[in-house]
Amino acid sequence: MKSDMGLVTKIHTGGDQSCYAAILTNWKSSSMPIGERAFELYAAALPEEEIAKSLGISEDETTKILQEYRGRYLVEKKSEFYDRLYPIDEFLKACQDLQGETDVFFSLNSFYRKKKLASEVRHINAFCLDFDFYKLKRYETYEPAAFYEVIRRHLELTPTAVVDSGRGLYVIYAFRHCSYHCDCLYHSVMKHFLKKFEKYGMDPCALNTTQVIRLPGTINSRTGRIVQVLELNDTEYTLQQLAKQLPWSKEQVSVHKKEGKKKRKKVDWDLSKRRPYFDGYFKDFKTLIRLRNMNHQYEGYRETLLWIAREKATWLGYTIDESVQLANKLNEQFHHPLTALQVEKQCRPSSNRAACNIDTIIDRLQITAEEQQHMKVLKRKSLKKAAYAKRKRKILLLNRTEKQQKVLERRTRVCELKNVQHLSNARIAQILGVHRSTITKDLKYIQTHPSQFIRKLKDYMDAVEAALTSEEFRRRTIYRTQQRLSKWLKIAYTAMDYLVRMRGVAKN
Repeated sequence: MKSDMGLVTKIHTGGDQSCYAAILTNWKSSSMPIGERAFELYAAALPEEEIAKSLGISEDETTKILQEYRGRYLVEKKSEFYDRLYPIDEFLKACQDLQGETDVFFSLNSFYRKKKLASEVRHINAFCLDFDFYKLKRYETYEPAAFYEVIRRHLELTPTAVVDSGRGLYVIYAFRHCSYHCDCLYHSVMKHFLKKFEKYGMDPCALNTTQVIRLPGTINSRTGRIVQVLELNDTEYTLQQLAKQLPWSKEQVSVHKKEGKKKRKKVDWDLSKRRPYFDGYFKDFKTLIRLRNMNHQYEGYRETLLWIAREKATWLGYTIDESVQLANKLNEQFHHPLTALQVEKQCRPSSNRAACNIDTIIDRLQITAEEQQHMKVLKRKSLKKAAYAKRKRKILLLNRTEKQQKVLERRTRVCELKNVQHLSNARIAQILGVHRSTITKDLKYIQTHPSQFIRKLKDYMDAVEAALTSEEFRRRTIYRTQQRLSKWLKIAYTAMDYLVRMRGVAKN
């Protein structure tokens, strides 16, 4: 237990006492301060005498406690599992008090205010390489201590601590507190670690400066095992020492930046022109929510999806307020929607950074190949190529694109309805479900280019006839399509007879 708290103390001791550190847990547990426990019981409509009996205190004490907390908590009810931020001294004491509890997490870095946001980070205290090695088939049977022996030889510097998270493994490098201004360097080093250890199951979410890890000495509810420190070393690293592991020096970075500034030109981008590109993403997000609702997957991705949606919307020309409105529309699709405050605050996108690309979105939302089959935009390149190849095979069967088939079949139908059945243009437009002007244009084309039209019609009729007798075509197309083409072929023969007899157009 001493070594467990020793790690937390080493990470946070020495920081500014005016900043805050976060603890994430289920605050409805027995470790909840008595005043908050009393208020929760009061909110459940229990009388004060029963509250006093439940907490083992007098009724006068209960009344006093409720008076103190009533004004503070007469707001929207908080979820049971949430962050609570403390000044450093109180934070260390709270960590000590929570020893032995279930599912307790603490923040590696500290914050300006009582808000666990990337924009509020004050001190960066440590790197944590989070290995979910149990997800890899090769290492799924390994214990954390055994897995550490696998990666130990790839670590250039001795870690400050190695922690068994009860399921995975934390490798922690603590260093002297540095300012949030070093967040770019922090992310560069973490990306280097991720690239190096991705094949060993390192979690990409470890890159966040708001990262929380399990508190040593607590219990992982998923396995029932205690989170324990396997190794604790008295290291004194600086961020610059860790940055030396990067493949390029500080001087090389400076030269690269200077060259980039020379080449870069100021361009005033009209971001509003990007807006139409968001429609595809928005529809795919809705599709993903619908699919997961059908599969009873209601949680675990909501905040990430809304955060990505807002980030993508702002990148494609929407304002912050408009991105909130779009996110709220998506939030309504969830089986268990988030609160409006959570959508606005917890899903707020980062400023001055490029939006996630398609592959990153697929990885973060863990969109399966089956789910991608229903998407238009959020689909791997390999799946898009396979779908294109499939469409191309269908085109080759009839030697026409889908659009060309549609236009030729419509004009054939127009010719038959107008010249054989003698219907008006308005009636034909009503039957075919198109605008009257389209019918006028089709008739004009047939009248001015009769030979060209009949040649195209004959070629397509020959292709359809050959396809309908082909085993390969029947195997690749649905029965409804085959029936439609058979019906159209009869109409085409009628139109062809009219053109040959009445217009004097030769078949060849």
